[in-house]
Amino acid sequence: MSLKHVLCGLRIDTGTTTTCTECDRALTECDPVTIRLHQNRQDIQWHLAACYCLGCVPISFEGLPSTLGTQLLCEGRIGIMQDGQTHQTWPVLVSPTIIETTRRTHVTYHATQEVSE
Repeated sequence: MSLKHVLCGLRIDTGTTTTCTECDRALTECDPVTIRLHQNRQDIQWHLAACYCLGCVPISFEGLPSTLGTQLLCEGRIGIMQDGQTHQTWPVLVSPTIIETTRRTHVTYHATQEVSE
């Protein structure tokens, strides 16, 4: 499975909105976003580290918090997913495009759905 397929539908937050990590601007359905993910050296899962609005997108990994593993910047837009049984909704990443990564590899990627509630 390609990394782009793993990232499509990645849960960004709880509720129906999320906020920019830098400026706290509310981001809702259809808004363009850039997310930063990290993967620890011994881990196969990607962890959401930050979500940025268009005005706060980092140009590169310089100046961002470093990790011991791999970092990834990906742009896309916010979609809304709903669980019909519980009637809960949450924002997800749709139409992902990978902008930059700190490491190229040929492993199968798995994204986590870890979001603090």
